[in-house]
Amino acid sequence: MKKLVYFVSILMLVVFVTSLFAANTRDGRRKFRKNCYQMCHKKDGIIPSSYTSAKWDSYFTNNMEKLKKVHKNNELEKSKLSVEELNNIHQYLLEHSLDSRAPETCEG
Repeated sequence: MKKLVYFVSILMLVVFVTSLFAANTRDGRRKFRKNCYQMCHKKDGIIPSSYTSAKWDSYFTNNMEKLKKVHKNNELEKSKLSVEELNNIHQYLLEHSLDSRAPETCEG
């Protein structure tokens, strides 16, 4: 019985700790809409379902070199988004990409 209680306690602790470090997609949605979509991408129509998750991943890998390359006027630096906020945006884009279970537009 003690082993079961110990095991369940450890399992709950692991779940709790990993949820603390998980990206916050709700915050990612807010930040994307405010800092990306409303400020720039509304005019060119870039929304989460514009690309597949693999394409979105390609923008956020290698220290975001590809993302910085397409934002030629230092828009990323001007937005002053933290690494955590960019990770939240990345997670939001992945969860609502073209090939996800719940593709999303920004009209909702």
